[in-house]
Amino acid sequence: MNNVVVKRKFNLNCPSWQNILNNLNDSVNNDKDIKHNCFGFFFSDEAHKILEVQKVLEELKLKYAHLYINITENGGTYGRHNDIIDVYYWQVQGKTIWQFDENRYELDAGDLIVVPKGVYHNVIPLGPRVGVSMST
Repeated sequence: MNNVVVKRKFNLNCPSWQNILNNLNDSVNNDKDIKHNCFGFFFSDEAHKILEVQKVLEELKLKYAHLYINITENGGTYGRHNDIIDVYYWQVQGKTIWQFDENRYELDAGDLIVVPKGVYHNVIPLGPRVGVSMST
């Protein structure tokens, strides 16, 4: 058992695509680090500047927030991996599949998944999507 928790419709007050793209653009304009491992996949650590994200961070008593953005249907991700901290992931646009060794979950906008540190997982975007990964 991996103790993964899924909260359906956790928070439906999701940032819009426009707010996400504005945040990404501000990050670029302010020389913040934007990572992209493959075509159409972007990572930014400036999600905490988005109003809706600030409210969720406060509610969950978390400090850091990162954006994971796929703008193409076949955009990649980080593949199967584990994290050294507990991760709270809020699906804010589109859909993803979270694949674990023994389970698989499909997340819709508004859903939250909590993945304990050390649990291997793979995130598979189902088209364009945005997620916010949060931690302490």
